[in-house]
Amino acid sequence: MTNGTGAGEAPPRPTMTMRVYTVDRYGTITSDRGTVSVLPVAVLPASFGFPPCACPRCPGRGGEPVNATIDQDNATAPADLTTMRETIDVLLDAKGAPAGPAPSADELETLTATLRGHLEVLMPEVERLMVPLSKTSILRYCVLVCLGEARERLRAEPTPRYGGRLGYTRRLARVLNALCDHHEELATGALHEEPGDGR
Repeated sequence: MTNGTGAGEAPPRPTMTMRVYTVDRYGTITSDRGTVSVLPVAVLPASFGFPPCACPRCPGRGGEPVNATIDQDNATAPADLTTMRETIDVLLDAKGAPAGPAPSADELETLTATLRGHLEVLMPEVERLMVPLSKTSILRYCVLVCLGEARERLRAEPTPRYGGRLGYTRRLARVLNALCDHHEELATGALHEEPGDGR
Protein backbone atom coordinates (compact mmCIF):
# COMPACT_ATOMS: atom_id res chain seq x y z
CA MET A 1 0.00 0.00 0.00
CA THR A 2 1.29 3.48 -0.84
CA ASN A 3 0.47 6.89 0.55
CA GLY A 4 -0.60 8.14 -2.90
CA THR A 5 -4.17 7.99 -4.14
CA GLY A 6 -5.15 6.37 -7.39
CA ALA A 7 -7.44 7.77 -10.04
CA GLY A 8 -10.93 8.23 -8.74
CA GLU A 9 -9.92 7.63 -5.09
CA ALA A 10 -10.94 10.20 -2.53
CA PRO A 11 -8.05 11.81 -0.64
CA PRO A 12 -7.71 10.79 3.02
CA ARG A 13 -9.88 12.76 5.38
CA PRO A 14 -8.41 14.38 8.50
CA THR A 15 -8.88 12.27 11.59
CA MET A 16 -7.97 15.05 14.00
CA THR A 17 -7.81 18.82 14.02
CA MET A 18 -6.02 21.10 16.45
CA ARG A 19 -5.56 24.79 16.92
CA VAL A 20 -1.90 25.83 17.05
CA TYR A 21 -0.98 29.08 18.78
CA THR A 22 1.66 30.65 21.02
CA VAL A 23 1.01 32.45 24.30
CA ASP A 24 3.19 34.60 26.54
CA ARG A 25 3.58 34.13 30.28
CA TYR A 26 0.39 36.11 30.90
CA GLY A 27 -1.70 33.81 28.73
CA THR A 28 -2.05 36.29 25.86
CA ILE A 29 -2.01 34.75 22.38
CA THR A 30 0.96 36.20 20.48
CA SER A 31 0.67 34.17 17.27
CA ASP A 32 -2.07 31.98 15.87
CA ARG A 33 -1.64 29.44 13.07
CA GLY A 34 -5.31 28.59 13.12
CA THR A 35 -6.71 25.08 12.85
CA VAL A 36 -4.36 22.40 11.53
CA SER A 37 -5.64 19.11 10.11
CA VAL A 38 -3.81 15.87 10.88
CA LEU A 39 -4.00 13.23 8.16
CA PRO A 40 -3.75 9.49 8.84
CA VAL A 41 -0.58 7.70 7.81
CA ALA A 42 -0.30 4.33 6.11
CA VAL A 43 2.71 3.24 8.15
CA LEU A 44 3.07 4.00 11.82
CA PRO A 45 6.38 5.58 12.92
CA ALA A 46 8.99 3.50 14.68
CA SER A 47 9.06 3.35 18.45
CA PHE A 48 10.99 5.96 20.38
CA GLY A 49 12.83 3.21 22.27
CA PHE A 50 16.55 2.86 21.67
CA PRO A 51 17.57 -0.05 19.43
CA PRO A 52 19.92 -2.75 20.76
CA CYS A 53 23.46 -1.45 21.12
CA ALA A 54 25.83 -2.90 18.51
CA CYS A 55 28.84 -0.65 18.95
CA PRO A 56 32.25 -2.17 19.85
CA ARG A 57 32.34 -0.16 23.09
CA CYS A 58 29.51 -2.17 24.61
CA PRO A 59 30.69 -5.80 24.72
CA GLY A 60 28.80 -8.40 26.69
CA ARG A 61 25.45 -6.62 26.76
CA GLY A 62 23.79 -9.45 24.88
CA GLY A 63 21.85 -7.19 22.55
CA GLU A 64 19.90 -5.52 25.36
CA PRO A 65 18.38 -2.15 24.52
CA VAL A 66 20.59 0.68 25.73
CA ASN A 67 17.82 2.35 27.70
CA ALA A 68 16.99 -0.91 29.51
CA THR A 69 20.64 -1.36 30.49
CA ILE A 70 20.86 2.20 31.79
CA ASP A 71 17.68 1.76 33.85
CA GLN A 72 19.04 -1.46 35.31
CA ASP A 73 22.37 0.15 36.19
CA ASN A 74 20.67 3.11 37.86
CA ALA A 75 18.32 0.85 39.80
CA THR A 76 21.16 -1.17 41.32
CA ALA A 77 23.80 1.53 41.84
CA PRO A 78 24.05 2.42 45.56
CA ALA A 79 24.05 6.02 46.71
CA ASP A 80 27.62 7.30 47.15
CA LEU A 81 27.27 8.82 50.62
CA THR A 82 31.02 9.37 50.93
CA THR A 83 31.10 11.71 47.94
CA MET A 84 27.95 13.44 49.16
CA ARG A 85 29.49 14.03 52.59
CA GLU A 86 32.64 15.41 51.01
CA THR A 87 30.59 17.93 49.06
CA ILE A 88 28.70 18.93 52.22
CA ASP A 89 31.98 19.40 54.14
CA VAL A 90 33.04 22.12 51.70
CA LEU A 91 30.18 24.30 52.97
CA LEU A 92 29.32 23.10 56.48
CA ASP A 93 31.12 21.94 59.59
CA ALA A 94 30.12 18.92 61.68
CA LYS A 95 27.42 20.96 63.45
CA GLY A 96 25.91 22.31 60.24
CA ALA A 97 27.39 25.79 60.60
CA PRO A 98 29.15 27.56 57.69
CA ALA A 99 32.67 26.25 57.23
CA GLY A 100 35.76 27.42 55.37
CA PRO A 101 36.16 30.45 53.12
CA ALA A 102 33.30 31.36 50.80
CA PRO A 103 33.71 29.64 47.42
CA SER A 104 34.16 31.66 44.25
CA ALA A 105 31.23 32.28 41.92
CA ASP A 106 32.29 29.44 39.60
CA GLU A 107 32.88 27.07 42.52
CA LEU A 108 29.52 27.99 44.00
CA GLU A 109 27.75 27.26 40.73
CA THR A 110 29.41 23.85 40.57
CA LEU A 111 28.57 23.09 44.20
CA THR A 112 24.94 24.06 43.69
CA ALA A 113 24.56 21.81 40.66
CA THR A 114 26.36 18.96 42.45
CA LEU A 115 24.18 19.20 45.55
CA ARG A 116 21.01 19.27 43.49
CA GLY A 117 22.18 16.19 41.61
CA HIS A 118 22.97 14.41 44.88
CA LEU A 119 19.48 15.15 46.18
CA GLU A 120 17.82 13.86 43.03
CA VAL A 121 19.77 10.61 43.37
CA LEU A 122 19.32 10.15 47.12
CA MET A 123 15.66 11.06 47.54
CA PRO A 124 14.17 8.06 45.67
CA GLU A 125 16.65 5.76 47.42
CA VAL A 126 15.51 6.99 50.84
CA GLU A 127 11.88 6.62 49.78
CA ARG A 128 12.58 3.03 48.76
CA LEU A 129 14.24 2.20 52.08
CA MET A 130 11.34 3.78 53.96
CA VAL A 131 8.70 1.44 52.48
CA PRO A 132 8.92 -1.28 55.20
CA LEU A 133 8.27 1.24 57.97
CA SER A 134 4.87 1.27 59.61
CA LYS A 135 2.64 4.24 58.79
CA THR A 136 2.69 5.15 62.48
CA SER A 137 6.47 4.98 62.75
CA ILE A 138 8.18 8.06 64.16
CA LEU A 139 11.15 7.48 61.87
CA ARG A 140 8.84 7.35 58.84
CA TYR A 141 7.34 10.69 59.84
CA CYS A 142 10.79 12.28 60.21
CA VAL A 143 11.89 10.94 56.83
CA LEU A 144 8.76 12.25 55.13
CA VAL A 145 9.31 15.70 56.62
CA CYS A 146 12.92 15.69 55.41
CA LEU A 147 11.89 14.57 51.90
CA GLY A 148 9.30 17.34 51.79
CA GLU A 149 11.91 19.91 52.76
CA ALA A 150 14.28 18.57 50.09
CA ARG A 151 11.60 18.99 47.42
CA GLU A 152 10.97 22.55 48.59
CA ARG A 153 14.69 23.33 48.40
CA LEU A 154 14.86 21.99 44.84
CA ARG A 155 11.87 24.11 43.81
CA ALA A 156 13.16 27.27 45.52
CA GLU A 157 15.40 29.92 44.01
CA PRO A 158 18.23 31.91 45.64
CA THR A 159 17.08 35.16 47.20
CA PRO A 160 19.09 38.05 48.73
CA ARG A 161 16.80 37.92 51.76
CA TYR A 162 18.24 34.56 52.81
CA GLY A 163 21.89 34.87 51.90
CA GLY A 164 21.70 34.86 48.12
CA ARG A 165 23.29 32.03 46.15
CA LEU A 166 25.62 30.99 48.99
CA GLY A 167 22.79 30.79 51.52
CA TYR A 168 20.71 28.75 49.10
CA THR A 169 23.57 26.32 48.45
CA ARG A 170 24.19 25.86 52.17
CA ARG A 171 20.51 25.06 52.69
CA LEU A 172 20.80 22.40 49.99
CA ALA A 173 23.83 21.00 51.84
CA ARG A 174 21.93 20.87 55.16
CA VAL A 175 18.95 18.98 53.78
CA LEU A 176 21.29 16.62 51.90
CA ASN A 177 23.16 15.98 55.14
CA ALA A 178 19.90 15.11 56.90
CA LEU A 179 18.92 12.74 54.10
CA CYS A 180 22.33 11.05 54.31
CA ASP A 181 21.71 10.49 58.03
CA HIS A 182 18.29 8.99 57.31
CA HIS A 183 19.71 6.78 54.56
CA GLU A 184 22.37 5.41 56.90
CA GLU A 185 19.80 4.82 59.63
CA LEU A 186 17.45 2.98 57.28
CA ALA A 187 20.15 1.02 55.44
CA THR A 188 21.78 -0.25 58.64
CA GLY A 189 18.58 -1.93 59.83
CA ALA A 190 16.96 0.81 61.87
CA LEU A 191 13.59 -0.83 61.30
CA HIS A 192 13.33 -1.94 64.92
CA GLU A 193 10.04 -1.68 66.69
CA GLU A 194 9.33 1.85 67.86
CA PRO A 195 6.89 2.96 70.56
CA GLY A 196 3.50 3.41 68.99
CA ASP A 197 4.42 1.95 65.61
CA GLY A 198 1.55 -0.49 65.82
CA ARG A 199 3.63 -3.64 65.38
